[in-house]
Amino acid sequence: MSAVTLGLLAALVNTGQGFISKDLTNRYPARPMVGVLLTMNCLLLLWLAPFVDWVWSPTIIAIHIAAALLLVASSVPVWDLFDSGAASATLTAQAMSPLAAVVAVAIFIPGTTSPGQIIAAMVVVIGVTWALQDAFRGLGRSGTSIRVVLAAIGAGGMTVTARMLADEGVGVVETYVVRTGLAAITMLLLIPPRGVPRTAIPQLLLRSVVVTIYFTTVIIAVQDGSPVVVQTMLAISPLLALGVESFRSRTWPSSRALGGAALVVFGVALVLVL
Repeated sequence: MSAVTLGLLAALVNTGQGFISKDLTNRYPARPMVGVLLTMNCLLLLWLAPFVDWVWSPTIIAIHIAAALLLVASSVPVWDLFDSGAASATLTAQAMSPLAAVVAVAIFIPGTTSPGQIIAAMVVVIGVTWALQDAFRGLGRSGTSIRVVLAAIGAGGMTVTARMLADEGVGVVETYVVRTGLAAITMLLLIPPRGVPRTAIPQLLLRSVVVTIYFTTVIIAVQDGSPVVVQTMLAISPLLALGVESFRSRTWPSSRALGGAALVVFGVALVLVL
């Protein structure tokens, strides 16, 4: 499957996890859940560790650490946003993640993305942010703005580090298990899971399964594809979430949202032809 197809599939899965995550914040304290969820994410693929090849080098270790730090740095802001906003509003951070991916690719893996793909990424970013303009009205507070920026950098950065690890010969299991394992240990030490009851485990496990499908799909997509293309496809997640919310509330999307959606479709079409 192409990077575009896998990216679109991951966007659909990401939309689903957004609603699951929002529901969890309505039931349990947001930040204490992070360490538990990351641990579950790691364990879901850890059992495969003995059956795959592992590759180590100083460069690979450095990229693993960078990926884990990106995951930690973006997890808390994401959950803070889920705790205070709607799923589509929180996923707006995903809308800006292609910008972070473009910068990271230019610095660390130049030559993997064409100018046309970068243009398409910008078109999608503009379309999504235009459609979800209302979601940004509360960004007057610097704290919220910083959280959105950190979430965008984390999302784009993790996609780029996944490609960097693939270029070093690292497989999907190692990429995911090491990243989530290091991040889980860090978060459990920083924010112990106080206030998260054992009865929450089934719901947390469901979210971990969905998120693991999402991240492994992204990792597979960037094995041979451009991180910018993949991140561009992922950026449509908030628009999909907006559509679901409109369906649930039985309200027709605004003309701006429809115009933004049309621009996103145009951007995706550019990715396919360029």
